[in-house]
Amino acid sequence: MVDVRRVAQLVRDPREGVRVVARRLRATPCLVCGSRRQRTQVVDRKKRSYEIRICQRCHYVSNFTNTVDYTAFESVESFRLSPRVGTAEHQGREFHMAAMGADILRRQGLKVMVFGAGRSLDYQHIAQLPAVDKVVMSDVVDLGVDADFINITEGTSQRFDLIIACEVVEHFTDPRAEFPRLFRLLTRNGLLVCSTNIYDGRNVANHRYLYSRGHTSYYSPKAIGVIARRSRMRYDFRLPAIATGSAGPRKRYVLFTKSRGILRRIVDYFGDHAYAPSEDVGPTE
Repeated sequence: MVDVRRVAQLVRDPREGVRVVARRLRATPCLVCGSRRQRTQVVDRKKRSYEIRICQRCHYVSNFTNTVDYTAFESVESFRLSPRVGTAEHQGREFHMAAMGADILRRQGLKVMVFGAGRSLDYQHIAQLPAVDKVVMSDVVDLGVDADFINITEGTSQRFDLIIACEVVEHFTDPRAEFPRLFRLLTRNGLLVCSTNIYDGRNVANHRYLYSRGHTSYYSPKAIGVIARRSRMRYDFRLPAIATGSAGPRKRYVLFTKSRGILRRIVDYFGDHAYAPSEDVGPTE
């Protein structure tokens, strides 16, 4: 339900405030399933107000008062260094996601894309995996991290056996377009591994993840299912080891593939592994 008292703070006439919010909801359907049944919640955090929209059909959560223009960045130094970020000496989360992916795929000569790596150097460690033949970096803007770079907005004819998207999909402002763009880059027996938090249906005011800089999309399990089915993808959720520590219980790896056979290999892998591998949570210099 719309909070009439909160709306009254935005416009003088509470009845007009309800009409303003209703018009906004009708004008902007859910960016995952297209439903116009959305609930608005205004959340105040650290002297900022965020208008959160929650789809009542697929439970996708959007926070478009939290957008960032990544094309304006000029250097990877703008991105925060944390234990999940790979350095020359430290293998971060992307490396462990890729190592898991290679173990699942069980073949040689893998072509790997690391999408949205920021300042991570994990692509250097991934290139050293025995099964990997080639690693490329990709993003919406080239910040000069590596010469072998693909601007995903410009497209490419290359296809990849393994794509790693670590803490990226929550920055999507148009999931219905951006997920399929990644899916199209996969080979027939390829694997996309995403790391993100998954919405559990509780009060969004208590979910700090949604208010981290640039986080605009928060996916429920149902929303992920809608995204996968639209592109005829198969998917799975797995709990990474990091979720048992500081990252909290909602962290998941979401694995997408076109192949029924690769989906079986995911199941086989987790028959032997209780958790998906993740970074060392010790301090990073």
